[in-house]
Amino acid sequence: MSKKTVRNNQSTSRSNPNVSGQGRSGQTRNSSASQKKRPNTASKSTKSTKTTKSTKNKTAQTNSRPKTAQTARKTSSQSASQTRGRKKAKRQLRVGRLLTVLVVAALLVGGVGYAGMKYGPSLFAIIPQLTNNEKTAPLNRISHASEVNKIKEANALDEVSVAGFSDDELRECFFSQSIDDKLKERLVKMGYADQIPTDQLNYVRVLYNDFNGRATVGEIVVNSAIAKQIENVFYDLFLHKYQIGKMILPDAYGTRISESYADNNTVGLAFNLTDDNGGSLHSRGYAVDLNPLYNPLIKDNGSSLSVFPMEGQLYLDRTINADHYIHANDYAVEAFKKEGFNWKGNVTGLNDYKHFEYSGAPAASSSTTNSQASSASSQSAQADQTQTDQTVSEPVEEPVVTPDQNAVTPDQPAVDQPIADQPVTDQPIVDQPVIDQPVVDQPVVDQPVDDTPGEIIINPDGTMDGESPMPVEPDVVYPEEDGGF
Repeated sequence: MSKKTVRNNQSTSRSNPNVSGQGRSGQTRNSSASQKKRPNTASKSTKSTKTTKSTKNKTAQTNSRPKTAQTARKTSSQSASQTRGRKKAKRQLRVGRLLTVLVVAALLVGGVGYAGMKYGPSLFAIIPQLTNNEKTAPLNRISHASEVNKIKEANALDEVSVAGFSDDELRECFFSQSIDDKLKERLVKMGYADQIPTDQLNYVRVLYNDFNGRATVGEIVVNSAIAKQIENVFYDLFLHKYQIGKMILPDAYGTRISESYADNNTVGLAFNLTDDNGGSLHSRGYAVDLNPLYNPLIKDNGSSLSVFPMEGQLYLDRTINADHYIHANDYAVEAFKKEGFNWKGNVTGLNDYKHFEYSGAPAASSSTTNSQASSASSQSAQADQTQTDQTVSEPVEEPVVTPDQNAVTPDQPAVDQPIADQPVTDQPIVDQPVIDQPVVDQPVVDQPVDDTPGEIIINPDGTMDGESPMPVEPDVVYPEEDGGF
């Protein structure tokens, strides 16, 4: 039994080694057991460290890999959405590029179409010249030939465009021609009365820059001897952008040339002007008045000033350098001077700032030219005056008296001749009947005698022809007893 007990104790101690109250053997065993277990604890800590490291590694591996199927789906959906976004962005980029290409193509097509419509005729005209070795004109001249022709056919005061014109093309717009019947009719309206033969005049067409800087068609009539000089002058002024108010024939104002000057109209040939204004030179076409309203004639009469046109009184102060004033350093003076003209704005006491006259103008052939001009001006100035201002009266036709008419002969009584200064007028003769003397076969003067038979003519005194006047007796009342009525 003792052996069994020991074994049981040993088994108990083995099964519960921490139980106290046991013997040496138990303590020894327990101590040995504890000594044996210590290294096991260290090994456990080492194992736990290794386990921790391995756990971290596994955690890292699990973090890098999808842990579950749901996580894998999320990841795949995110990658799919990113792929879709990239594809959508690429599609938008492609659509934007396509739209840009279409817009650029439309602009190019429109530009080519517009250029073809505008410059196509010119190109078609140039292409044959490029393939032709026998060229007769510059290419730029052909390209604006139609525009030049349109300008030549335009009316005065029409605005035109000369953009891109060469110097030769521009010069073609300044030309002159002879006076035809239509132009002569216009000259007659402005007072032309054969002061100068029409074959000595030329109609000149020019271009000028108006006060707004726009190219405008102008016209003027001058002597044919200076037509080319006038073309050159206004061509030079046009190139230098010189501004002119208006330039048309003054027939639009009739014979009222002062109204043309008041409208600032530049003129050449003109009538009814005084000698102070160079009337003789203007009537022969050897003078030009430029911008006359701003540059009037100012004549010093001593105590007063004469201004023409009258509206130019607003521009008497020539000490200021205002716009459109012609002064000694003005380019118009230089342009006219190069072609042989003199400026009359520097004449003391008779400053005609508007007036340019040709220095080579011949003298008037006779005094009749000046007399015709002065008479025309006087007639136009006196058109509104009364007839009392005229000193010349119509001549009275006097009867011619011969010596034999007043001679008295024995057989012929003297005849009273009417006085020439007092002509006999047809006045009715007042018939005064003579009571004391009978009328003997004298017809009444103021009553025509009619020999119609059967008609009785009664005289004013109550008698018939050939009878004596009957005396008028007073009314007598007879009594009844005397056999009265």
